Amino acid sequence: MKFAIEIGNTERHLLEYQFNQLLGRLLIKVNERPIRRSVRLFNEPVLETYTFPVGNQEISDVRIEKERKQLFGCRNRLYVNNRLLRVFEGV
Repeated sequence: MKFAIEIGNTERHLLEYQFNQLLGRLLIKVNERPIRRSVRLFNEPVLETYTFPVGNQEISDVRIEKERKQLFGCRNRLYVNNRLLRVFEGV
């Protein structure tokens, strides 16, 4: 699962999300800088939440909720300033 989205109105930032369920690797980057990185091979939780601020002058609170499906795949919900921006589904 990969997606990239721009966040902010006056101050634009590129948020990149990469998750590989088979290898258990997660990488979240903002403007090409890693914000969150993890590797989990077993016991992946059903729901994980990642929160972090983005920006210097125009600060946006970003929350990504990763929900695991039964066998393969996941649903990712992207919130910016507590508003649901997009829902991404896939493997």
